[in-house]
Amino acid sequence: MPFQLRAFTSKNPDKGNLAVSCIPNQIDIEFQRFIEFIKTRDLPQITEAVKQNLRHFSNTNSLLYNNTINFINEHKLWGTYYPEKEDYELADNRAHALIEHLDDFIWFYNILKDYRSKRILINILYYWLMSDPKKIEQIHERTFNQYFDLDIVKCNNNEVFVDIGGYIGDTLVKYSQTFGQNCYKRIYCYEIVPANIEYIEKNIELFHLDNVIIRKKGASDRDGTLYLSNNVISSVSQLSESGDIAVPIVKIDDDIEENVTFIKMDIEGGEEAALLGCLAKIKETHPKLALSVYHNHKDIWKLPRIIYEADPSYHFYMRYYGSPIFPTEYIMYAI
Repeated sequence: MPFQLRAFTSKNPDKGNLAVSCIPNQIDIEFQRFIEFIKTRDLPQITEAVKQNLRHFSNTNSLLYNNTINFINEHKLWGTYYPEKEDYELADNRAHALIEHLDDFIWFYNILKDYRSKRILINILYYWLMSDPKKIEQIHERTFNQYFDLDIVKCNNNEVFVDIGGYIGDTLVKYSQTFGQNCYKRIYCYEIVPANIEYIEKNIELFHLDNVIIRKKGASDRDGTLYLSNNVISSVSQLSESGDIAVPIVKIDDDIEENVTFIKMDIEGGEEAALLGCLAKIKETHPKLALSVYHNHKDIWKLPRIIYEADPSYHFYMRYYGSPIFPTEYIMYAI
Protein backbone atom coordinates (compact mmCIF):
# COMPACT_ATOMS: atom_id res chain seq x y z
CA MET A 1 0.00 0.00 0.00
CA PRO A 2 1.58 3.33 -1.03
CA PHE A 3 2.29 6.01 1.54
CA GLN A 4 -0.33 8.74 1.43
CA LEU A 5 -0.57 12.31 2.64
CA ARG A 6 -3.91 13.16 4.13
CA ALA A 7 -5.57 15.75 6.31
CA PHE A 8 -5.95 14.62 9.91
CA THR A 9 -8.67 15.65 12.34
CA SER A 10 -9.00 12.67 14.69
CA LYS A 11 -7.72 12.90 18.29
CA ASN A 12 -5.91 9.57 17.93
CA PRO A 13 -3.54 9.52 14.91
CA ASP A 14 -3.57 6.39 12.77
CA LYS A 15 -0.45 4.30 12.91
CA GLY A 16 1.62 4.71 9.78
CA ASN A 17 -0.14 7.69 8.18
CA LEU A 18 1.26 11.20 8.06
CA ALA A 19 -1.08 13.94 9.25
CA VAL A 20 -0.70 17.25 7.47
CA SER A 21 -2.76 20.30 6.67
CA CYS A 22 -4.78 20.41 3.45
CA ILE A 23 -1.93 22.42 1.86
CA PRO A 24 1.32 20.63 2.76
CA ASN A 25 4.24 22.87 3.64
CA GLN A 26 7.98 22.39 3.24
CA ILE A 27 8.40 20.54 6.54
CA ASP A 28 5.53 18.11 5.86
CA ILE A 29 6.92 17.43 2.39
CA GLU A 30 10.43 16.78 3.71
CA PHE A 31 9.06 14.34 6.24
CA GLN A 32 6.97 12.61 3.57
CA ARG A 33 10.05 12.17 1.38
CA PHE A 34 12.01 10.75 4.29
CA ILE A 35 9.23 8.28 5.14
CA GLU A 36 8.92 7.19 1.52
CA PHE A 37 12.68 6.64 1.30
CA ILE A 38 12.70 4.40 4.38
CA LYS A 39 9.50 2.54 3.47
CA THR A 40 10.81 1.56 0.04
CA ARG A 41 13.99 -0.01 1.40
CA ASP A 42 14.77 -2.95 3.63
CA LEU A 43 17.03 -3.18 6.67
CA PRO A 44 20.26 -4.14 4.83
CA GLN A 45 19.76 -1.25 2.40
CA ILE A 46 19.22 1.31 5.16
CA THR A 47 22.17 -0.06 7.12
CA GLU A 48 24.39 0.28 4.06
CA ALA A 49 23.09 3.83 3.45
CA VAL A 50 24.01 4.81 7.02
CA LYS A 51 27.51 3.33 6.57
CA GLN A 52 28.03 5.08 3.23
CA ASN A 53 26.98 8.43 4.69
CA LEU A 54 29.34 7.96 7.63
CA ARG A 55 32.16 7.27 5.16
CA HIS A 56 31.21 10.41 3.23
CA PHE A 57 31.26 12.37 6.49
CA SER A 58 34.77 11.11 7.25
CA ASN A 59 36.00 12.15 3.80
CA THR A 60 34.46 15.64 3.79
CA ASN A 61 35.23 16.74 7.37
CA SER A 62 37.67 14.36 9.01
CA LEU A 63 38.19 16.47 12.15
CA LEU A 64 34.49 16.76 12.95
CA TYR A 65 33.97 13.11 12.02
CA ASN A 66 36.73 11.97 14.41
CA ASN A 67 35.34 14.14 17.22
CA THR A 68 31.88 12.70 16.62
CA ILE A 69 32.95 9.06 16.51
CA ASN A 70 35.22 9.48 19.54
CA PHE A 71 32.28 10.94 21.47
CA ILE A 72 30.01 8.07 20.41
CA ASN A 73 32.55 5.40 21.31
CA GLU A 74 33.35 7.01 24.64
CA HIS A 75 29.75 7.12 25.86
CA LYS A 76 28.54 3.88 24.20
CA LEU A 77 24.89 4.92 24.52
CA TRP A 78 24.03 4.63 20.83
CA GLY A 79 26.35 1.78 19.85
CA THR A 80 30.06 1.80 19.00
CA TYR A 81 31.60 2.43 15.60
CA TYR A 82 35.05 1.09 14.70
CA PRO A 83 34.92 0.39 10.95
CA GLU A 84 38.59 -0.62 10.99
CA LYS A 85 37.53 -3.48 13.29
CA GLU A 86 34.32 -4.14 11.33
CA ASP A 87 32.33 -2.88 14.32
CA TYR A 88 29.28 -1.13 12.84
CA GLU A 89 27.00 -1.26 15.87
CA LEU A 90 26.05 2.44 15.58
CA ALA A 91 24.95 2.02 11.96
CA ASP A 92 23.05 -1.17 12.80
CA ASN A 93 21.23 0.54 15.68
CA ARG A 94 20.27 3.57 13.61
CA ALA A 95 18.99 1.40 10.77
CA HIS A 96 16.99 -0.83 13.12
CA ALA A 97 15.40 2.23 14.74
CA LEU A 98 14.41 3.73 11.39
CA ILE A 99 13.03 0.50 9.92
CA GLU A 100 11.40 -1.06 12.97
CA HIS A 101 9.93 2.10 14.50
CA LEU A 102 9.02 4.15 11.46
CA ASP A 103 5.33 4.03 12.41
CA ASP A 104 6.23 5.32 15.88
CA PHE A 105 8.09 8.29 14.38
CA ILE A 106 5.11 9.03 12.13
CA TRP A 107 2.81 8.89 15.15
CA PHE A 108 5.07 11.27 17.10
CA TYR A 109 5.28 13.68 14.16
CA ASN A 110 1.48 13.71 13.99
CA ILE A 111 1.01 14.74 17.62
CA LEU A 112 3.76 17.37 17.89
CA LYS A 113 2.09 20.72 18.46
CA ASP A 114 4.28 23.12 16.48
CA TYR A 115 6.39 23.05 13.35
CA ARG A 116 9.56 23.93 15.22
CA SER A 117 9.15 20.57 16.99
CA LYS A 118 8.43 18.78 13.73
CA ARG A 119 11.52 20.32 12.12
CA ILE A 120 13.66 19.11 15.02
CA LEU A 121 12.32 15.56 14.75
CA ILE A 122 12.86 15.49 10.98
CA ASN A 123 16.43 16.75 11.22
CA ILE A 124 17.37 14.27 13.95
CA LEU A 125 16.05 11.38 11.85
CA TYR A 126 17.81 12.72 8.75
CA TYR A 127 21.02 12.93 10.77
CA TRP A 128 20.72 9.30 11.84
CA LEU A 129 20.55 8.40 8.14
CA MET A 130 22.88 10.98 6.60
CA SER A 131 25.35 12.04 9.37
CA ASP A 132 25.10 15.60 8.02
CA PRO A 133 26.03 18.19 10.70
CA LYS A 134 24.11 20.89 8.79
CA LYS A 135 20.90 19.16 9.84
CA ILE A 136 21.83 19.75 13.47
CA GLU A 137 23.13 23.30 13.05
CA GLN A 138 19.71 24.28 11.73
CA ILE A 139 17.78 23.29 14.87
CA HIS A 140 20.00 24.55 17.70
CA GLU A 141 18.07 26.52 20.36
CA ARG A 142 19.75 29.82 21.25
CA THR A 143 16.88 31.68 22.91
CA PHE A 144 15.90 29.94 26.14
CA ASN A 145 17.58 27.87 28.85
CA GLN A 146 17.39 24.11 28.50
CA TYR A 147 14.17 22.69 30.04
CA PHE A 148 12.66 26.18 30.30
CA ASP A 149 11.32 27.30 26.93
CA LEU A 150 9.12 30.25 27.89
CA ASP A 151 6.85 29.71 24.89
CA ILE A 152 6.00 26.27 26.30
CA VAL A 153 6.58 26.29 30.07
CA LYS A 154 4.76 28.68 32.42
CA CYS A 155 5.56 28.68 36.15
CA ASN A 156 4.18 30.44 39.22
CA ASN A 157 4.87 30.58 42.95
CA ASN A 158 2.88 27.39 43.60
CA GLU A 159 5.21 25.14 41.59
CA VAL A 160 6.51 21.92 43.08
CA PHE A 161 9.44 21.26 40.76
CA VAL A 162 11.13 17.83 40.69
CA ASP A 163 14.65 17.86 39.24
CA ILE A 164 15.58 14.24 38.47
CA GLY A 165 19.28 14.14 37.66
CA GLY A 166 20.35 17.25 39.54
CA TYR A 167 24.07 17.01 38.60
CA ILE A 168 25.69 19.98 40.45
CA GLY A 169 22.53 22.06 40.82
CA ASP A 170 22.85 23.84 37.47
CA THR A 171 19.17 23.26 36.60
CA LEU A 172 18.07 24.68 39.96
CA VAL A 173 20.08 27.82 39.24
CA LYS A 174 18.67 28.13 35.71
CA TYR A 175 15.15 27.69 37.05
CA SER A 176 15.62 30.59 39.49
CA GLN A 177 17.23 32.72 36.78
CA THR A 178 14.42 32.00 34.32
CA PHE A 179 11.39 32.35 36.57
CA GLY A 180 12.72 34.09 39.69
CA GLN A 181 13.69 32.81 43.14
CA ASN A 182 10.13 33.17 44.44
CA CYS A 183 8.52 31.30 41.54
CA TYR A 184 8.06 27.98 43.29
CA LYS A 185 6.74 26.50 46.51
CA ARG A 186 9.25 23.66 46.77
CA ILE A 187 11.95 21.93 44.74
CA TYR A 188 12.96 18.28 45.06
CA CYS A 189 16.40 17.52 43.64
CA TYR A 190 17.34 13.87 42.98
CA GLU A 191 21.03 13.09 42.52
CA ILE A 192 22.99 9.83 42.92
CA VAL A 193 26.66 10.95 42.94
CA PRO A 194 27.90 12.11 46.38
CA ALA A 195 30.50 14.44 44.82
CA ASN A 196 27.78 16.11 42.75
CA ILE A 197 25.58 16.54 45.82
CA GLU A 198 28.29 18.57 47.55
CA TYR A 199 28.15 21.06 44.70
CA ILE A 200 24.34 21.16 44.77
CA GLU A 201 24.53 22.16 48.43
CA LYS A 202 27.11 24.86 47.63
CA ASN A 203 25.02 26.25 44.78
CA ILE A 204 21.88 26.33 46.91
CA GLU A 205 23.80 28.46 49.41
CA LEU A 206 25.55 30.59 46.79
CA PHE A 207 22.34 31.48 44.95
CA HIS A 208 20.22 31.77 48.13
CA LEU A 209 17.70 29.13 47.09
CA ASP A 210 15.11 28.25 49.74
CA ASN A 211 12.83 25.24 50.10
CA VAL A 212 15.08 22.88 48.13
CA ILE A 213 14.98 19.27 49.31
CA ILE A 214 17.90 17.11 48.16
CA ARG A 215 17.04 13.45 47.68
CA LYS A 216 20.19 11.31 47.62
CA LYS A 217 18.39 8.67 45.56
CA GLY A 218 17.79 7.50 42.03
CA ALA A 219 14.35 7.64 40.40
CA SER A 220 13.08 4.39 38.92
CA ASP A 221 10.01 2.20 38.45
CA ARG A 222 10.59 0.32 41.71
CA ASP A 223 11.97 0.75 45.19
CA GLY A 224 15.30 -0.95 45.89
CA THR A 225 19.06 -0.54 45.61
CA LEU A 226 21.47 -0.13 42.70
CA TYR A 227 25.16 0.80 42.62
CA LEU A 228 27.63 3.40 41.38
CA SER A 229 31.13 2.42 40.30
CA ASN A 230 32.81 5.60 41.57
CA ASN A 231 32.29 8.95 43.27
CA VAL A 232 33.55 11.34 40.58
CA ILE A 233 31.86 14.61 39.64
CA SER A 234 30.07 13.73 36.43
CA SER A 235 26.91 14.40 34.43
CA VAL A 236 26.95 10.92 32.84
CA SER A 237 26.91 8.57 35.84
CA GLN A 238 24.76 5.46 35.50
CA LEU A 239 23.46 2.97 38.04
CA SER A 240 24.01 -0.76 37.66
CA GLU A 241 23.50 -4.02 39.53
CA SER A 242 27.02 -3.90 40.98
CA GLY A 243 29.53 -1.30 42.12
CA ASP A 244 31.27 0.31 45.07
CA ILE A 245 28.56 2.76 46.22
CA ALA A 246 25.03 1.61 47.10
CA VAL A 247 22.30 4.01 45.99
CA PRO A 248 18.63 3.68 46.96
CA ILE A 249 16.18 3.87 44.05
CA VAL A 250 12.56 4.93 44.45
CA LYS A 251 9.36 5.58 42.56
CA ILE A 252 8.55 9.29 42.59
CA ASP A 253 4.91 8.30 43.15
CA ASP A 254 5.95 6.77 46.50
CA ASP A 255 8.71 9.18 47.48
CA ILE A 256 6.88 12.53 47.20
CA GLU A 257 3.59 12.76 49.07
CA GLU A 258 2.43 16.14 47.79
CA ASN A 259 1.24 16.99 44.30
CA VAL A 260 3.96 17.94 41.84
CA THR A 261 3.56 20.45 39.00
CA PHE A 262 6.77 20.13 36.97
CA ILE A 263 9.14 17.18 36.43
CA LYS A 264 12.50 17.39 34.63
CA MET A 265 14.59 14.27 33.85
CA ASP A 266 18.12 13.83 32.55
CA ILE A 267 19.47 10.52 33.87
CA GLU A 268 21.58 8.92 31.13
CA GLY A 269 19.01 6.52 29.70
CA GLY A 270 17.14 5.83 32.94
CA GLU A 271 14.26 8.11 31.93
CA GLU A 272 11.88 5.31 30.91
CA ALA A 273 12.04 3.58 34.29
CA ALA A 274 11.78 6.89 36.15
CA LEU A 275 8.79 7.94 34.05
CA LEU A 276 7.01 4.67 34.83
CA GLY A 277 7.54 5.50 38.50
CA CYS A 278 5.71 8.82 38.01
CA LEU A 279 2.58 7.59 36.23
CA ALA A 280 0.23 8.01 39.19
CA LYS A 281 1.21 11.67 39.51
CA ILE A 282 0.91 12.14 35.75
CA LYS A 283 -2.60 10.71 35.75
CA GLU A 284 -3.72 12.54 38.89
CA THR A 285 -2.08 15.97 38.75
CA HIS A 286 -0.81 16.32 35.14
CA PRO A 287 2.60 17.92 35.86
CA LYS A 288 4.57 19.66 33.14
CA LEU A 289 7.30 17.33 31.85
CA ALA A 290 10.70 18.15 30.34
CA LEU A 291 12.48 14.90 29.51
CA SER A 292 15.81 14.10 27.87
CA VAL A 293 15.16 11.70 24.99
CA TYR A 294 18.62 11.46 23.39
CA HIS A 295 20.42 8.74 25.39
CA ASN A 296 19.39 5.98 22.97
CA HIS A 297 17.37 5.50 19.78
CA LYS A 298 14.04 4.65 21.46
CA ASP A 299 13.23 7.31 24.05
CA ILE A 300 12.33 9.90 21.39
CA TRP A 301 9.20 7.90 20.53
CA LYS A 302 8.74 5.59 23.51
CA LEU A 303 8.53 8.20 26.27
CA PRO A 304 5.76 10.19 24.53
CA ARG A 305 3.84 6.94 23.97
CA ILE A 306 4.03 6.15 27.71
CA ILE A 307 2.74 9.62 28.58
CA TYR A 308 0.05 9.62 25.88
CA GLU A 309 -1.28 6.25 27.00
CA ALA A 310 -1.44 7.48 30.60
CA ASP A 311 -3.04 10.83 29.71
CA PRO A 312 -3.86 11.68 26.05
CA SER A 313 -4.63 15.30 26.98
CA TYR A 314 -0.91 16.17 27.01
CA HIS A 315 0.56 18.38 24.26
CA PHE A 316 4.05 17.47 22.99
CA TYR A 317 6.96 19.62 21.84
CA MET A 318 10.65 19.13 20.97
CA ARG A 319 13.60 21.48 21.45
CA TYR A 320 17.30 20.95 20.69
CA TYR A 321 20.03 22.39 22.93
CA GLY A 322 23.11 20.44 21.89
CA SER A 323 26.00 21.00 19.49
CA PRO A 324 26.59 20.00 15.84
CA ILE A 325 29.34 17.56 16.87
CA PHE A 326 26.75 14.93 17.72
CA PRO A 327 23.02 15.42 18.33
CA THR A 328 22.46 15.27 22.07
CA GLU A 329 20.53 17.42 24.53
CA TYR A 330 17.23 17.26 22.73
CA ILE A 331 14.31 17.63 25.08
CA MET A 332 10.71 16.53 24.80
CA TYR A 333 8.20 18.73 26.59
CA ALA A 334 4.79 17.34 27.54
CA ILE A 335 2.36 19.96 28.83
